[in-house]
Amino acid sequence: MRGSLDLAATRREAFRLGGAGIAGYWFAPLLSPKDVRAAAKVSPRGTARFCIFLMLDGGQSHVDAWDLKEGKWTPPNFDVKEIRPGVKWPMALYPRLASQLDRVTLARSVETWDAVHGRAQYYVQAAHALNPALQKEIPPVGSVVAMEMTARRRPGDTLPPYVALNVTQSQAGLLKSGFLPASYSPFHVDTSSSMSAYSLDRENQADFHRRWQLLKSFDARLRNDNSLAAKAYHDYNDHYEGAVRLMSDPRAAALFKIAPEEHKRYGETITGDACVLARNIVEADAGTNFIFLQQNGWDHHKDIYDAKNHYRLSMDLDNALASLLADLGERKRKDGRSLLDETLVICMGEFGRTPGDLTGLKGRDHYQKAMTTLFAGGGVKGGRIVGKTDETGAKVVESGWEVKRSIFMEDIATTIYSAMGIDWTKTVRATPSGREFFYVEPFAAQGYVANREISPLFV
Repeated sequence: MRGSLDLAATRREAFRLGGAGIAGYWFAPLLSPKDVRAAAKVSPRGTARFCIFLMLDGGQSHVDAWDLKEGKWTPPNFDVKEIRPGVKWPMALYPRLASQLDRVTLARSVETWDAVHGRAQYYVQAAHALNPALQKEIPPVGSVVAMEMTARRRPGDTLPPYVALNVTQSQAGLLKSGFLPASYSPFHVDTSSSMSAYSLDRENQADFHRRWQLLKSFDARLRNDNSLAAKAYHDYNDHYEGAVRLMSDPRAAALFKIAPEEHKRYGETITGDACVLARNIVEADAGTNFIFLQQNGWDHHKDIYDAKNHYRLSMDLDNALASLLADLGERKRKDGRSLLDETLVICMGEFGRTPGDLTGLKGRDHYQKAMTTLFAGGGVKGGRIVGKTDETGAKVVESGWEVKRSIFMEDIATTIYSAMGIDWTKTVRATPSGREFFYVEPFAAQGYVANREISPLFV
């Protein structure tokens, strides 16, 4: 659903207005980017200090989940109920999340520019359409948040500013920091492996630091080399230094410990464990502001209604996400605010799935014209539905906001920046390619997208 006023110029037309060279990528700056400018006066909301972004890798079927469309294809054991006017819900799949809907707003008017996994997954992380010429230069949203939050870090903040969890199967991979310093890259944790390395006991701490000092004595020359040739080493060293600070923090033991009862309540899955860690990181308030976690396996081209596919993933997500929202909502800071009050939670896939009847393989294929995104916390008013699709979920028929077009990832990124008190109109002119970097790209893949937050989420 696109309006001519908001999608006015194609990317090709934008290039005619001003081309961009790609030479010089490997001469990325060693310091923070210079010549950062704001394009207009805006008033970010500043209602959130943290963002938890839960990516459903492969693309959740919106018509079998949060924009349920009943038809002859719908399995009877979905146990569909109208839990509030106009909201049909598959109670067999998301029973616990149904009890959290007063905390949640569902945006059903979301589209994406691409229906190819790698490109669409890149788009979700970066909020920029994939441009092969600039692929390694563009930083993801999490890295931009990490850079912006640097000035707010306190002396005792030992956690990395951007943490990623379980991004192990994405075709796009986990995006690094682009042209930004490596210290803004995501610190990745795989919850399927042992996390004991992050919390050393006193005896192992002493041995670890002895070996760390020995290593530093060997590579002192490289650490003091400020030439461009040594940039790769400095990037690795930044990661090492961050890991050492984390492992030396006495809070780390509790942060990475998952009690058996919590493991069970969150669903006894790696996604549930990742949500426990995300909650712990927010509660610790020790330097991390952006958390990107991923649930793998939603690409159901075949046998979508097999018990191990849509059913299992939905129920795993239900336990993990509902428990996360409940805990964030119930745990309080000293000033009485809940963790959810200051944490923007977003859950979405890279696109939807084909609506209507199943394919010949009894599955659903990639679909970019409609999908559903869940928002909660960080100033979001719960208990709402934004936007509407047609009777089969094939196209957006109501945008649900003041812009008469669908919601895109650029709008979601703008909303993240606004909620976190970041001026989303900023640009960086001193980039390796010489092409101006926009926090939110106005020249999107198929037209011009005005930068604005999704205001119905907050009012």
